[in-house]
Amino acid sequence: MRVQVRKCRFTGKIFEEKDLKKYATHLRNLRAQRTEQFKLDKVKATFKVWLRKEKKNITDVNDIPAWFLKNQQMIMDACNATKFSEEFYRKDKFVKGDKFVKLEWSSVRYKKNASNSHVCPDKGTKNWCAKNPDLPTGYKGWEGHLNGSLSRPKNAYSYPYSEALNIVGIKTASGGGGNESFGYGFTVFLDDWPGLKHTVDLMEQDEIVEKLKGVR
Repeated sequence: MRVQVRKCRFTGKIFEEKDLKKYATHLRNLRAQRTEQFKLDKVKATFKVWLRKEKKNITDVNDIPAWFLKNQQMIMDACNATKFSEEFYRKDKFVKGDKFVKLEWSSVRYKKNASNSHVCPDKGTKNWCAKNPDLPTGYKGWEGHLNGSLSRPKNAYSYPYSEALNIVGIKTASGGGGNESFGYGFTVFLDDWPGLKHTVDLMEQDEIVEKLKGVR
């Protein structure tokens, strides 16, 4: 006896005629998944354009924490749409009610050769302890320490704050903690924040002037 079947043209899954209800449910679920993925892709694309524009307008590294808090919902939405790792993508999403209530940093200092042992600019490369002579041994940027607090609903048990910091270019190094109180060493690389270039140019010009004064 010949059995009639239906084949989903999107997934290739086969359904017998007696399973038409399952086939219909499969198509509805698939449609919902594709719609959700379309929304996530749109969020990611929109975020990248928005972030590039925002970074051009930030001219002082110390303005970044306040900017982050002001735009945290946009940043959290982008995190939810981005696959950092299998574990984060499954569990560590931001949920309704999440709110960063604090982000501060201290001991921030500019370095012409900020370490790239653990972190690097988005278009840069890491070089553990500068062991590879063929790679950069550091990049221009600011190093410091940050403290923050993420308020979450009681049923949210994951710790997504690090992804939110890194997705905008606040590269975290050693540190950690709970949502209510976390702390990290961090680096903000000049290559990731083009609006800060003018400030660096002025600092380096002042440095040259001071050296010339010393020579005289």
